[in-house]
Amino acid sequence: MHRRIALHPWGMVGAAIMFVLGLTPSLLPRDFFYQGLVCGLGAGIGYLLGSGAHRVWHRWLSPRYAPRLRVRLDRVPPRARRGVRVAVPAVAWMGVIGAAVFSLRWQRGVAELTGAQAYSLGEFLLVLPVGAAVFAAALALGVVVRALARGLTRAAPSRLRAPVRGTLGWGAAIILCLLVVNEVIPGIIVGTGERVFSASNAHPEEGVRRPAEAQRSGSPDSPVDFAGLGRYGMRFVDGGLRAADLERLTGRPAREPVRVYTGLRTEPEVGKRARVLIDELERTDAREHKALLLVLPTGTGWVNLRAAQAFELLHDGDTAVASAQYSYLPSAFHFFAGGEAVQEAGRELITPVVDWWNGLPAENRPKLYLYGESLGSTAVESAFSGMRDISSSVDGILLTGPPDFNPLWSSFIERRDPGTTQVSPEYSGGLVVRFAQNAEQVRSFAGADERWGPTRVLYIQHPSDPIVWWSPSLMLKEPDWLREPAGFDRFPGMRWIPFLTFLQVAADLPVSQNVPQSHGHNYGDELLDGFVAIAGQDQRRARELAGVLEAALTSSGDAKFE
Repeated sequence: MHRRIALHPWGMVGAAIMFVLGLTPSLLPRDFFYQGLVCGLGAGIGYLLGSGAHRVWHRWLSPRYAPRLRVRLDRVPPRARRGVRVAVPAVAWMGVIGAAVFSLRWQRGVAELTGAQAYSLGEFLLVLPVGAAVFAAALALGVVVRALARGLTRAAPSRLRAPVRGTLGWGAAIILCLLVVNEVIPGIIVGTGERVFSASNAHPEEGVRRPAEAQRSGSPDSPVDFAGLGRYGMRFVDGGLRAADLERLTGRPAREPVRVYTGLRTEPEVGKRARVLIDELERTDAREHKALLLVLPTGTGWVNLRAAQAFELLHDGDTAVASAQYSYLPSAFHFFAGGEAVQEAGRELITPVVDWWNGLPAENRPKLYLYGESLGSTAVESAFSGMRDISSSVDGILLTGPPDFNPLWSSFIERRDPGTTQVSPEYSGGLVVRFAQNAEQVRSFAGADERWGPTRVLYIQHPSDPIVWWSPSLMLKEPDWLREPAGFDRFPGMRWIPFLTFLQVAADLPVSQNVPQSHGHNYGDELLDGFVAIAGQDQRRARELAGVLEAALTSSGDAKFE
């Protein structure tokens, strides 16, 4: 006969409260699965807090305060106690059902601000069974951990006092759980990911062909093997318009753009990969072009084709765009690991290229710009120690969707000018670094602004982007961006709740790009304006090219990859 597990009434009340609070809005609209996941995990935390509160009351507080309050719980009739144990959780969970219906209004409000789809009542009510299943799984996990702790307690030396053995047993169980979560599980995931994604990296996508132009890596004139560029490297060097197509679309003279790339199979060591990239820049006469853009890709080596095409259009093809792969793994794997591997790769890739560029005659070399999106921004930042280092090394940097753990971004935010907000900060009067929430703010920075330059660094960060705002500190500390007035696309009804806000924003991460452009982690519509701003060109240039960029992506076939 199986032993029945009795649910603690205080724990169930705590679970119900946290389940309801989990329905409150966050940055992006959530579907029933992620909403149920948040509510179920929140309920598990609530159960732990509720049952823990009862234990504290029963063991330490009740003997002291119950007599003073003339509370004699032991004199309450057993039938009444059983009634309370049944009624309180029942009422609490009836409140859960009512809150689930009411929360649909919040989700519709979030969807309206981000231009996303609002969910129907029927879809959203699926939160209840999903949340209940996750809560049950959390309880089962708790039973396993408790059994482990009790087993370790029994294994402790019998000469020790019972409280000491209990402390040792629970301490050892917690340490084992942390080791599994921090070491074993990530190791399995990364190892599996390396095998899976390295296999898919080797094959080009349908429609991607080896380029014929000498100005491209992987071409017949290039010593770099096309197949060694990897899936996204092959896409990058094949993509984009050629000079004749640029002239046809813009009506202006154009030069054949240079695109160079090195993959993990080109050279396994990062330093040697950077050397091959420099050799490709030399081979293609990149030094003779007007502008050079070094793109730090995301985890898998993906380069935003819209960014490359926007840069080439802006400078009429008189450009060289260079990038290099540093990993097979998607950004999510690096994101939760804190980005250390990305930072190391960024330093070893950027520093040699910047040194090569600095060795060119200052009066006759291209302008050097850097671009990084998401983890790419982490890689870009890693190559510089601070503002002075940036100002002496490059002409401009455009960074979109920077993760919270970016060292320079965090420093700029923490030391922002008094009176400015975290979501729209100002640093040192905007002399070098500026921040924008959307394209409208970016456009306000364009032109020959004497207060900004000659080196220009621009961060674009949407108020609704969970990649930017997620942080482990959300568990126990309210961030400034939630105390401040909401940004242009963040729901003003979002509130910080310990533990739950961390779960909510974490649940927004997988769907950060499931909203239209200019919201969440989608920055495609701001890229052209961003390059115009850091180049110091007039905003009218961006307006002229906005429609041309869409036509260029369609004409080259790159639009199908967006």
